[in-house]
Amino acid sequence: MAQLISPPSAPAVSTNPAIGTSPTSLSFTAQQGSSNPSTQTLNISNTGGGTLSWSASDSMAWLSLSPASGTGAGAVTLSVTTGALTAGSYTGTVILSATGASSVTVPVTFTVTAAPLAPAIGASPASFSFTAQVGSNPATQTLTISNTGGGTLNWTASDNAPWLTLSTASGTGNSPTTLTVNTAALTAGSHNALITLSAPGATSVTLPVALTVTAAPVPPAIGVSPISLSFTAQQGGANPATQALAISNTGGGTLTWTASDDAAWLSVSPASGTGNGPATVTAILGTLATGTHTGTITLSATGASSVSIPVSLTVTAAPVPPAIGASPTSLTFAATQGGANPANQTLTISNTGGGTLNWSVSDSAAWLTASPTSGAGNGSVTLTVATGTLTAGSHTGTVTIAATGATSVTIPVTFAVTAPPAIGMSPSSLSFTAQQGGGNPAAQTLNISNTGGGTLSWSASLDTTWLAATPSSATGNGTVSIRVTTGTLTAGSYTGTITLSATGASNRTVPVTFTVTAAPIINLNPTSLSYAATQGASNPANQTVTLTMTGGATNWTVSDSVSWLSVTPTSGSGSSTVTSNANTAGLAAGTYTGTITVSATGALSKTVTVTLTINAPTTSSVTLTWAANTESDLAGYKVYRATSSGAYGAPLVTLTGNITSYVATGLQSGTTYFFVVTSYDSAGNESARSTEVSKSIF
Repeated sequence: MAQLISPPSAPAVSTNPAIGTSPTSLSFTAQQGSSNPSTQTLNISNTGGGTLSWSASDSMAWLSLSPASGTGAGAVTLSVTTGALTAGSYTGTVILSATGASSVTVPVTFTVTAAPLAPAIGASPASFSFTAQVGSNPATQTLTISNTGGGTLNWTASDNAPWLTLSTASGTGNSPTTLTVNTAALTAGSHNALITLSAPGATSVTLPVALTVTAAPVPPAIGVSPISLSFTAQQGGANPATQALAISNTGGGTLTWTASDDAAWLSVSPASGTGNGPATVTAILGTLATGTHTGTITLSATGASSVSIPVSLTVTAAPVPPAIGASPTSLTFAATQGGANPANQTLTISNTGGGTLNWSVSDSAAWLTASPTSGAGNGSVTLTVATGTLTAGSHTGTVTIAATGATSVTIPVTFAVTAPPAIGMSPSSLSFTAQQGGGNPAAQTLNISNTGGGTLSWSASLDTTWLAATPSSATGNGTVSIRVTTGTLTAGSYTGTITLSATGASNRTVPVTFTVTAAPIINLNPTSLSYAATQGASNPANQTVTLTMTGGATNWTVSDSVSWLSVTPTSGSGSSTVTSNANTAGLAAGTYTGTITVSATGALSKTVTVTLTINAPTTSSVTLTWAANTESDLAGYKVYRATSSGAYGAPLVTLTGNITSYVATGLQSGTTYFFVVTSYDSAGNESARSTEVSKSIF
């Protein structure tokens, strides 16, 4: 087992200078053969003690410094020269030296990029071919222009033929242009043209364009026989005989035809064909009125003029039989169950045809009676319904009118028997809550409906003065706004009743409960908080606020007004303690104010004013030295720091090897620091602490 090693002697304080630089490296970029890049600045500072007298030197011909020396904090301007350097990455160093301080090396990188390429014209496709028929133009085609080199391509495009047009004559970079061919003045044959693309700094490109113009063919022409058609038929009789159309091609090429008509009573079959052929035309009599009806059959074909064939249909009158007309075409009665019979209604009968109408009337229900039950020509029938013992519901029956030589007519009759009215209400009870001396609670809605039949004429009455209803009466379904008034009511529970009444219906009651609660009060102690901290140092200690609720328990919430302030918990019930935390991270030196707000339902909100003072930091450093430990299994040393004598925690730093000095930095002005050193061996055993030394920073 390794034995404990004896503690080293007490450290001594040193104030030697030390070189600090910012940044710790520099990088330049330029293009081959172009101007030099902008200069950059290297900042030099004394991070130790005493006086820093420094000098600066560089290692490369393309790198220069100004000034080359100085005292204390300063700045050196670095310049790089592109000169004849080829493309690539170059490295160098700036070495900073000072008496009594370690030298510092700052690496410098210089990247030289290659010069840009010249633009080059790319064209796709490399040639064009168009085909068109005399008198028609071919579809447009697109030429895509691109830069296949470097830099910027500013191009122009031109052609040498009047029948060829380019949509865009110039452009920059990648873009298309559209080729349009106009055959108007061209004869059948082959035609050629050239498109030339040019751009500054690039080789011109020539694209051939070929156009083949073919002769136009002889179009087809529609021939038809006969050139008109005529049909005759009797109203209500059979359709007239079909007739034929002969279709032929009186032109050239191929005739592909279609046939259409413009009248519902007219049809043609087939509706299409190729070359010579017949078509059958049919006239459909249907319900057409007497008279002459006209229509048109249109023959069409691609490349040919359309041909129209007029068609007429003459419909002659047929003998007219009698026909029953009835008005209205349906009847509806309504009554209340057990009440009086509804008023009689009249059914009017007429002859809407020819000849003589001898009619009779019958009904299908015991509660329905028709009078008279027969007649001749135009007349009227009185219909009577009897409520009797009919139950509530919808009852249906029919009245049938018949006549010799005429189609019977049936008139549907509906008898709606409704139940007596009944009061429906929702909800069946109401409950309100308010705070003593506070505002009135929100009004609530009582829905009233007729759950029976007939007409519901209702009224609402109240049995207490703190309760109100609007409206107090109405007819049919409706809503009533129920309100309660807190007024001078003391805390407690109150009950009341709303009574709903209607003629012919049973009364309904709605119980109402009104709970008045005592008003809560928020108490905070203290009503203000004050924090102080140093910029960049640790946050100040948390502080607490005692929260008590009087006058009734209620839920409360806590919020803060600024981002550097936080509170916990943010909500609760009854009395509690709220912890406030001030976070100084990122805050500049100065005074900040914020507010903690405590809110609760029914209570006035209370606030705590919070002030945070951030003091500017001042820092320094101290150099510790101690005598070396001579034991053979020495592993290193541990340095401890505290702001009060003997109050040491974890090591400030653990040093490996026989290192006998350490620079402690970041020491705050106005603070006294205490230091001790221990040594430890390779087995991890640690010696007792050295004699304590202190240093006050002013």
